[in-house]
Amino acid sequence: MYILGLGFIVGTALGSFAKAIADRSLTNRSFWGRSCCEGCKKNLPWYDLLPVFSFFLLHGKCRYCRKGIGIEYLLVEVVMGVLIGYLFNQQVSNFQFSIFNFKFLIFIIDLLFKTFFITVLVALFLTDIKKMLIPDRVVLPAIVISIVFIIFITVMKITFLYFSLNQTRIGQLLLPPHSDYFQRHALMIAEPLFLGILMGVLIGGFFMALIIITRGKGMGGGDVKLGALMGLVLGFPNSILALMVAFLSGAIISLILIFGGKKHLKSAIPFGPFLVFGSLVALFFGKEIFNRYLGLDIGGNLFK
Repeated sequence: MYILGLGFIVGTALGSFAKAIADRSLTNRSFWGRSCCEGCKKNLPWYDLLPVFSFFLLHGKCRYCRKGIGIEYLLVEVVMGVLIGYLFNQQVSNFQFSIFNFKFLIFIIDLLFKTFFITVLVALFLTDIKKMLIPDRVVLPAIVISIVFIIFITVMKITFLYFSLNQTRIGQLLLPPHSDYFQRHALMIAEPLFLGILMGVLIGGFFMALIIITRGKGMGGGDVKLGALMGLVLGFPNSILALMVAFLSGAIISLILIFGGKKHLKSAIPFGPFLVFGSLVALFFGKEIFNRYLGLDIGGNLFK
């Protein structure tokens, strides 16, 4: 329960951050600098920026000009709080704690990386649903950071394997040139990295092919980059699940909007929010779906 609460608090703060990133991306403002009121442009003190609490304390209005803050700020913070709270609870419940060892360090890195990924997804959800835009200044750095994280953790695990084996006489016999044990297990450790890069290229290439086939009417360039990010982070087979959920949910919502008279067949509907939804489903429930419901015994991701 404490972990869930901690995750919710962290999530609400990140929700405020994701909302700011999304808003500044859409208005081409710098990501740096203090937050200010959209109405009077006055810089806001820290006590007016407390996630969730400040909204209620100020009754949803700016302290200075009394302009409405907008319920969207509160919703994003609460949703992010729920997502990160669930992530923290899920990860902690699946981890056997032994503090200050290698596995605990990997656990922390895993948690940080997934938290980062969710924050980026929420920011991109907001920009795409509001302006049908997946900004390069958000998605491209996210791709670079993800590659760095995954390479770092792969090298770290391989290095730990080497030094662990080197600590004992029997382990030394499993190192080159005595045995190929180390090489085989190093490749197993690196497999998620290779698969992630492959899935990123394949999903990005698939979306690019759709753009070419439909002459830009079926998808945008931002979807290509978001698809590459999905494939890189989620790897195989979770990125395939995310893609399936995205297309299925997108089709269902599109049909509802068309039959409800909100859209027509030629209306443009942003696909990014469905990719975000599919990614969250795969991130949180991918292993369970494959293992329990599809009868496929898949292991964890790069960090397990």
